[in-house]
Amino acid sequence: MSYVKEISDIPLKPSQETFVDDPTSIDEVSLDELVFDIAHGIKTINNLHVFHAIIIMCTTLSDIIKLQSNRELFVEFRRQQLARYGIDLDEINQFTPPPPSQPQPQPLQPPTINSDSIMYTLNDSNISTMPPGRSATPPLSPPLKFAKLNSNTLSKEGLVTSFRESTPDSLANSDNLDDNVTDKSHPPYIPIEILVQNSCLDPIENPISDINHEKFRKEYAYNQDLKRQTQTSHLLKIFKLIKIPPLTIEQFLVRIKTYSSSISVTSYIHSASMLFKLCVLLDIVPLTQSNVYRLILASIRCSTKKLEDVYQKQKSFATVGGITTKDLFRLEVSFLYLCNFKLIIGETVFNDFLTQEFIELRQFCKLNLETVA
Repeated sequence: MSYVKEISDIPLKPSQETFVDDPTSIDEVSLDELVFDIAHGIKTINNLHVFHAIIIMCTTLSDIIKLQSNRELFVEFRRQQLARYGIDLDEINQFTPPPPSQPQPQPLQPPTINSDSIMYTLNDSNISTMPPGRSATPPLSPPLKFAKLNSNTLSKEGLVTSFRESTPDSLANSDNLDDNVTDKSHPPYIPIEILVQNSCLDPIENPISDINHEKFRKEYAYNQDLKRQTQTSHLLKIFKLIKIPPLTIEQFLVRIKTYSSSISVTSYIHSASMLFKLCVLLDIVPLTQSNVYRLILASIRCSTKKLEDVYQKQKSFATVGGITTKDLFRLEVSFLYLCNFKLIIGETVFNDFLTQEFIELRQFCKLNLETVA
């Protein structure tokens, strides 16, 4: 008996990932195995492959779309997520200040008839306060136009050129940067020695990029304001497509990975985390099949510009996404306003999304949606 007791007291060694080859295609990634590995610490942000990140982002968005279609289940899951931060949804709603009082509408006045002409007062519904030629409701976005991008692409002159990622315009002439500098004693950058001397790497007690109760209360109250809701409703119209593309979310992400291979794993996970916050925690973005594609483009583009040093040119990425360069700029600006220009998240929040929020979302949907189906 004592021998058995001694054996049972020996702590088991935690499971570790054995040597495996990285997936060469999206079909080689098993969602159930990936969720198990992340939940048990076998897979972390440091050893995820880009196909793993695509599956995480695709699954997150697909589950949110299914969950938002069932309002009761969505509210239940949202309560659980807010409780993780010590926040009660009912208490938050009580904390939210009421919208500002609006002036009472004046009764409609009958039209004033003149002997020469008929003039309507400003209170008449036939009078538009919008400038001439401008619609009060922005039109829906046109469908995405995907070009067939092969390894060789015809240029305007008819020559065959290889389709590759291009760097930003600011780095196009980086090789000749030293030749253009007239004063060699003052380089156009800060030397690393000065940065090390003047930089402080001590950890901050309460970094601004982490979420706490008070910050989230203020952010939630800000998004519940009447003016903010009106702005958000107008911003969301640019993401809605007239026609759903013939690609699934997974195929769309694989297309982006194929022709924009420099996008890192961190950018995909960061984009999924930002969309999870907007759609679930703040509940200001109703995710649908008609707006998810443009939200993917905007979130990945903003995350890439924020996290990466070198990224693809605007025109090249717009071609991959099936939109014009002008529309890509509009999507970026609209997404920044949706996020209130808060793209930086702390390491704790980043890891919490991967190890907790994503896992709990997958398990909740698998238990409540897939079982019923």
